[in-house]
Amino acid sequence: MKWSEQAWESVKPIYNKILTMPFNTELSNGTLPKEKFIFYLAQDAYYLLEFGRTLSTISGRMQDAELVMAFAGFSTGAIFAERSLHESYFVEFGLPNKVEPSPATLLYTNYILSEAAYASVEVAAAAVLPCFWIYKAVGDHIFAQQNGDQNPYKRWIDMYAGLEFAAAVEKAITITDQLAEGANAATQQKMLSAFEMATRLEWMFWDSAYELEKWKI
Repeated sequence: MKWSEQAWESVKPIYNKILTMPFNTELSNGTLPKEKFIFYLAQDAYYLLEFGRTLSTISGRMQDAELVMAFAGFSTGAIFAERSLHESYFVEFGLPNKVEPSPATLLYTNYILSEAAYASVEVAAAAVLPCFWIYKAVGDHIFAQQNGDQNPYKRWIDMYAGLEFAAAVEKAITITDQLAEGANAATQQKMLSAFEMATRLEWMFWDSAYELEKWKI
C-alpha cells in the first residue's frame, strides 16, 4: 500500500465530517450566509500568502532539483491561482486589504510554517498535502452536488473542481509518495501524524469561518 493510501485511510473519519459540516453543505446548496463566506474569503486570503511562504521554504530545503522546481511551482501557483478570484470577490464585497487572522487561521498557518522550517522535508511535504488533497476532494464533492447555475458561490466551487488544480494535487501526492518511499518507518509515521494534524486544521478552518470566530480577549 502506498503511503498516500495509508494517509487517506487514516483521515477518512475527519474527511467525512468535513463533507457534512454546515459551512460546506450550505456552500454546496447556495444557502451559506454571505457574511460567513466573506469571513472565509478574508481568512483564506491570509492563509494563501502564508501557504505560499511555506511552499517556498520547503522548496529551498529540497536537494533534488526537480523537487525544488516542483515546490517553487506550487508556491507561485498557490498565490496566483486564487489571487484573481479573491480580488474579484474583494471588490464585489468591499473587503479590506489587511486581514487579521482568526485563532484557527493563525494556528494552521503557524503549524505549516513551523513544519516547513524545522521538520524533515518528508514530514513538511506531508503537512501541506491536505491543503491540496482535502480541498480538491471537498471541491469535487460540492461540485457534484450542484443543481444548476444559480449557486452564488459557483465561481469559487468551479475553481477547485478545475483540471489545473487537479493536476497540481496529483503531482503533490506523487511527490509525497516518492519522499515516503525513501524514508524510514519512523519518518513515515511522523508523516502520517502531520497529514492527520493538517486535516484536523482544515476542519477547524472551515468551522471557524462558519462560527465567525473572533479573538475573545
